[in-house]
Amino acid sequence: MEEKKVFFFEDYFLAPEYVFQPRPETELLVEKAIEHIKEYIYKISKPKKDKFVIVDVGTGSGCIIISIYKKIERMLNYLEIPYKMIGIDIDMKAIKIAVHNSKTFNSCVDFILGNLLEPIKKADFIVSNPPYVSLKVKDKITVSDPPHTIFGGEKGYEIILKLIAQAYSVLKENGFLIIEVGYDDLKFFALEELKNEYKKEIFSFAKNIGLKIFPPVNDYNKLERILIFQK
Repeated sequence: MEEKKVFFFEDYFLAPEYVFQPRPETELLVEKAIEHIKEYIYKISKPKKDKFVIVDVGTGSGCIIISIYKKIERMLNYLEIPYKMIGIDIDMKAIKIAVHNSKTFNSCVDFILGNLLEPIKKADFIVSNPPYVSLKVKDKITVSDPPHTIFGGEKGYEIILKLIAQAYSVLKENGFLIIEVGYDDLKFFALEELKNEYKKEIFSFAKNIGLKIFPPVNDYNKLERILIFQK
């Protein structure tokens, strides 16, 4: 197995070239997820009968869900809350890397092959760094990541809309969807109109299906990067 490792959220994860390479911005996704998960858990006054389920869509190397696990596993056990953490990816090679990373950190995370949320029936939290780059900028950027992990469609938001629609069906009442997006990046390519359309489509769609929308979270470059929705 290739030994290329990438630093992400306090640790090094195996991340060969054929899986998506973790970026610093995605650490914000993990931070916000942990913050809302802890707040959500504290509101549970007694042990749950149903398992507390967290799903990472497009898990890649598994770094997101494993990092979340490491920060909340002790709390869940202390409060006697049964849980299940799942990473989903469409690529079996990525699943194998995620499993390797999970074993390295002794984390209890299940990794399964699947397209977006299709394998999942119910979840309390859904987190994802989905493909979100517009194909309109394909010739203007250079990335070594597999294309299916980068490009979210002609406009860039097509896969995100599918994910939001599926999440609404899968989430339990009061559950959260926390995702990384890239509409603000488009202003660097003189695509201001597409940027506005990208943002409007996501927020309009989420609102119309009945999700509560939190203020966007800015990344280190003051670009809107993390979106938070609640059912």
